[in-house]
Amino acid sequence: MEIRLRHNLWGNRKGIRLNLSDSWRISVLNMEGDKKPLLKRDEIRAGVLSLAPLVKNKKEVCVAFDDLSRPTKAFKIVPFLIDLFEKSGIRDEQVRFICGLGTHAALDNRAFRKKLGDEVLERFYVFNHNPYENCEFLGKTKLGTPIMINKEYLSCDLRIGIGSFTPHSFCGYGGGYKIVMPALSHIDSIEYHHGTLLQRYRQTCFSLGKHQDNPLLDDIIECGRTAGLDIKIDCLINTDAEITDMYAGRPDNLYEYMLKHAPSHYSTPVSGKADIVIVNSLSKANEAVISLFIAESLLKDTGGFIVLLCDVPEGQIIHYLFGRFGKNTWGRLPFGMRKKADKAKGIFIYSHHRDTANEFWFGREEGIYWYKDMKQILDIIEDEYRGKIPEVFIVPDATIQKVSE
Repeated sequence: MEIRLRHNLWGNRKGIRLNLSDSWRISVLNMEGDKKPLLKRDEIRAGVLSLAPLVKNKKEVCVAFDDLSRPTKAFKIVPFLIDLFEKSGIRDEQVRFICGLGTHAALDNRAFRKKLGDEVLERFYVFNHNPYENCEFLGKTKLGTPIMINKEYLSCDLRIGIGSFTPHSFCGYGGGYKIVMPALSHIDSIEYHHGTLLQRYRQTCFSLGKHQDNPLLDDIIECGRTAGLDIKIDCLINTDAEITDMYAGRPDNLYEYMLKHAPSHYSTPVSGKADIVIVNSLSKANEAVISLFIAESLLKDTGGFIVLLCDVPEGQIIHYLFGRFGKNTWGRLPFGMRKKADKAKGIFIYSHHRDTANEFWFGREEGIYWYKDMKQILDIIEDEYRGKIPEVFIVPDATIQKVSE
């Protein structure tokens, strides 16, 4: 049986072919949102142009957007935003775009063009957020997070954010006010929120898509409100990273809309467990460890094998908070060397771009193998199950799917 999976979202987009044994019991775990039609260009235009009353008479505009670690195809939205500015009498020199990096590495010109399209770079100021400097202190949240926000963003009287509303491992969902906290925040603010608060409330909030009674999400919302985000444009996407739904309007109203639709949209029903779990990483391929957590949860208690697809030339995210910067040198909140679950007999990582320094995201212990040839991986696993009929799960994009029985 041949299965094709979309891969390398910001690259050649050729995808990956899996030629699997016809004797295997194979289940492709599609999420509910994949049943929806894609949003049409005219629907995106109408949503953006509906913002006209909120844009009128503004003097300085900031458009904050997420980086390539997020699947938002801003280039499908921004042209209509530019049209809106022109219709509202806002000149190019009144507008700046800021990439909300949080503590990720800065984007270069090529990366900006992938995210925004060519026209934006050639007409408007496009900047990276600097989490170490040029942030203004606005006070503290109820939970003690220092609210220190990008000064360029704060200097504007119209503040717009663009992003995707997708499941997140400890704040329920990305999107919304996350374009402010952590995206436009100082590293001291992010360290407190991702460190002190996460440790304090880990049992309450650490689960993909857990948004109810989540103190970290509440803290993000408080930061965003204090920082005065005026407009948020957020999308729901499918497992091809295509837009199926879009919200454009006041950020507070966004949560009511998105939390009504997102849980069912990303829901991926599954029955039982598997001997072999193949997980694709598309939307957040440079945070592919998310896929590993999902894969391990789907293995039978008797154990099995995982195939992780993360064949992207950019490799894993450079993260100044959780990352590694020397043999014994880490960011402020070191992720450390990951340990695979005991029931994972073997983890096969398919990639042409192995990066020894960043293997800590996946682990380096025995039983973790890197391969550039998918056929080799599948031949090894097929030998393990010769004469048997294994249960096989395939997850089209394990970085965003909320898999549950």
